[in-house]
Amino acid sequence: MQRSFRGVTSIVRLRVLVLLLLVLASASASALSEPKRVLLLNSYRSAVPANSALAAGIREEIDQPTHIPVEINTDTLNLAAVKDEEYVRKLIETDRLKYRTSPPSVVVATFMPAVRLVLDHRRELFPGIPIVLCYTEYSPQKLKQLPPGVTGVVTKLDFAGTLALMSQLQPDTQQIVLIAGSSELDALRESEAMQALRPFERKLEVTWLRGLPLPQLTEAVKALPPHTAILYVLQNTDRDGVSYVPREVARAVAEAASAPVYGLWDTLMGTGIIGGRLISFEQQGVAAGKIVRRILLGETPEAIPFVRMEQNPVIVDARQLKRWNIDERLLPEGSRILNREPSLWQEHRNAILIASALIVLQTLWIAALLWNRKRLQRTQTSLTLECGRRAQAEELTRKLQMRLGRVDKQSTLGALAARIAHEINQPLIALKNYALAAKRYVPPDSTNAGKLTELLAEMEGEADRAGSIIRKIRTLLSSGQVDAIPVDLNPVLKEVLALMKPEADAHGCRIDYRVTGFAPIVQADALQVQLVMVNLLRNAVEAAASDAPRGGASISVIVGEAADRMVEVSVTDSGPGVPADEVGDIFESLYSTKETGMGVGLATCRTIIEAHGGRIWCTPNPAGGAIFHFTLPAAEAKD
Repeated sequence: MQRSFRGVTSIVRLRVLVLLLLVLASASASALSEPKRVLLLNSYRSAVPANSALAAGIREEIDQPTHIPVEINTDTLNLAAVKDEEYVRKLIETDRLKYRTSPPSVVVATFMPAVRLVLDHRRELFPGIPIVLCYTEYSPQKLKQLPPGVTGVVTKLDFAGTLALMSQLQPDTQQIVLIAGSSELDALRESEAMQALRPFERKLEVTWLRGLPLPQLTEAVKALPPHTAILYVLQNTDRDGVSYVPREVARAVAEAASAPVYGLWDTLMGTGIIGGRLISFEQQGVAAGKIVRRILLGETPEAIPFVRMEQNPVIVDARQLKRWNIDERLLPEGSRILNREPSLWQEHRNAILIASALIVLQTLWIAALLWNRKRLQRTQTSLTLECGRRAQAEELTRKLQMRLGRVDKQSTLGALAARIAHEINQPLIALKNYALAAKRYVPPDSTNAGKLTELLAEMEGEADRAGSIIRKIRTLLSSGQVDAIPVDLNPVLKEVLALMKPEADAHGCRIDYRVTGFAPIVQADALQVQLVMVNLLRNAVEAAASDAPRGGASISVIVGEAADRMVEVSVTDSGPGVPADEVGDIFESLYSTKETGMGVGLATCRTIIEAHGGRIWCTPNPAGGAIFHFTLPAAEAKD
């Protein structure tokens, strides 16, 4: 029984523990799901740009991720336009009822009207709730008098700093014009500005445009003289009681003014003012949002000191600096310049990078193509040179093969010529003997005996002559030597000319012979020299006759002195000439340009002349035709 009772007791205890845990979990979940409420109380109507800027800064900081859900509500009190005590009383009663059942966790009051309302009626509206003041202008002494549970952000309009900036940007300023309205807040701002103006009144003329209706105000600023600067203090209401949005007044003034306009709040930027030392409402909101965040995370307002934002930054509009021709270099260091026109790089950075990359790639591609083209050109040049060298080698090979063939033929013909010379020499000897025998049989008493004897003697002499020529050519071909003796070249050549005259006359050619300046005595074999001249003259006659009308061909033979004790003989014709590519081949054995030629004559001439120690060559005739030259050594002079 005791064991059963103990078991039941344990089960009951376990169930009670589980129930307690469920209740605690439910309570925790309920507590976690309940959001923290932040109430934002605006002094002015929602259309005022400063409200939007402050709210944006506060939300920016509060919306940072936390483990606490936060709900932000905004209530616009519109205390600047309505001054009826009944309205204020009913507003307090309404808000007291509105937030009685769901009070906010933190109250943020913006601008002085809402701040004064919250502080004066805190016990009725928000008892024990932390208060964060935003955009307040309390002095340090005033802050010490605030009740517990209150903290926030303190600011100050920088009239003196903005006036100093105006003088710095416009050093030639002679007059300062200030614009102020007729409302209570406008009057407060005017008094603050007057205190800041005192150091400037000594050197500058100061003019106030107070409470002017907007049309009159724009006409007034339009007629301002040069060297003037305008400071827009504040105009909520004109002297006729007409209310304005301060930003719209600044816009109308800046558009009409004949001088630069300056301001005191960053919400005026973009209306046409140059700028100034401006309060940043958004930064004020960010600072207030940080305080709210700390309170929501558990810190007490007393542990969070007031944030003093009294050093307002210089903020200017680059477009207005350009409009009024104000140099940016006059700005103090650290100034913020808005609406600056982006540079070409800033505006088209991606496009410039892409274009630059394309240009670089294209340049590299072109460079690669040019390098490849140059390489191909070098290769082509090398191939062209190689082809030229190969063609030259093939041509040389062809000529060498031809020469080898001619040498082979020449050796064969040389042997054959020796055999022929031997065979011809026998008939010539027989012919000579027959002539001798015939002379013995001529009757002495015959009327033609003398003539017959003379003819037989001539026949005998020519047979001897032919035999001598054959023997000398045979000796020349076999040994390469000549029997040279001093010879008067003039009669030797004249004898050849007389021999060739009938043949020249038959072809209608005229042969001119001329010796220049001395008696040509050479060391030579006269018969072999005559053989050379016969070959040259015969070729000249044939060439001249083939290229001229009958009777119009001419040949000239000139004998003259050459260098190195040589005598030069030249044979000039008026024929078609020798092609330039054949000049080096015409003296080769078995080479001939004639259809019926055998290529032996000029080769034999070269052999004879070179055996004498001279040389033979061909040059073109400037008048048309060819000139064949050969030289012979002059004979040694006798003492």
